Amino acid sequence: MRTKCASRKFIDLIQRATSKWANWDPTRTIKVGDYGTIINDTGEFDWEGNIYDTLFQKQFDLADPALRPTEQEGMDDLLIVKSWGVTTKETDQSPEAGVQSAMNVLKIDLQFEGQKPAAVLIMYKPRYTSLPNDERIIRLIKSSPGVLKGKYIVTEVMSCAAYMMHMSDEKQEDFSVTLKATEPVLPAVAAGRTVDYTWSSEAAYGLSRRGSDPTGKYMPLFKLKQPRPKFWEWPFLHR
Repeated sequence: MRTKCASRKFIDLIQRATSKWANWDPTRTIKVGDYGTIINDTGEFDWEGNIYDTLFQKQFDLADPALRPTEQEGMDDLLIVKSWGVTTKETDQSPEAGVQSAMNVLKIDLQFEGQKPAAVLIMYKPRYTSLPNDERIIRLIKSSPGVLKGKYIVTEVMSCAAYMMHMSDEKQEDFSVTLKATEPVLPAVAAGRTVDYTWSSEAAYGLSRRGSDPTGKYMPLFKLKQPRPKFWEWPFLHR
């Protein structure tokens, strides 16, 4: 039996938990409107183009603000996506305002039950960018079966200021994940600078990835949709 590569394992575990796809390299840019296929061996999204490219401008004026992707902040500062076999034992968040140097912004204790692979994805300050709810976007997609038929389309991208991902391969373990602010918030803001964050983890096993850059834009999670075959059939193309 062929062994799955690490990226495929992680992506599959997160997809089952949230119906969204994990970006194995969150520094890689993925945009709303991107289309392409899934690489079977790795589970990664293979980009081919974007519905906002000039190729599609003949159908509609995609510069129309009503057709542009919408962006909003998450309702909570913290998003945790976990597969079966992962338990969040405790979440401790401190407000950013007035945080002293190297103080915890959040601390999460995680427990992996073992027995089979399990994964967790943690996002700090998530933002959501989505395709607009406009019938013209549907008509645009339907008008381009030659390009888009059989492809996956990115309908939502979740970005964040800091992320941490961990996958445990059938090992039972408990460990803590901490995000620290590395300089005071209020003086930094007053001086026109941003606060830097640093992850620390006590994980002894498994595979971990992390990133923290308030000026950057990590993209660890996104939603894909693949129109069903009937979507392209007559009379749907002529509506």
